[in-house]
Amino acid sequence: MQSLVRFVGRRLVHGQVGKHTDGGVLDARFGFALLKDRRVPLGSKAVALGAGAVLTAGMVALELPLEGAIALLMPVVGLLGDAAIDGVQAVAGPLLIASLLLPRLAPAAIVQAIREERALS
Repeated sequence: MQSLVRFVGRRLVHGQVGKHTDGGVLDARFGFALLKDRRVPLGSKAVALGAGAVLTAGMVALELPLEGAIALLMPVVGLLGDAAIDGVQAVAGPLLIASLLLPRLAPAAIVQAIREERALS
């Protein structure tokens, strides 16, 4: 039964995520491809990652009161859970936000050329 729930849940998640990542306005896959591509200027990548880091730091700062309350209610579990979540958020947050911003920050000619190359393959 548990494997059936995993299978159905995985299909639902992949179906919904697939609708929103393939060529839409917020195309994370395309943004990650731009992050890895050498033709995109380093300055555009740095600005996107910097903006992602600032936005992620803002989210962490807004979560501090709630995280403090959880740490007081559950001292060991709260602190360990908070550290784990903040660590993942510190790495994944800037990358995800940068991948969403980079198609708008990179030069349009390069973005269009990479988009056409990806459409052909």
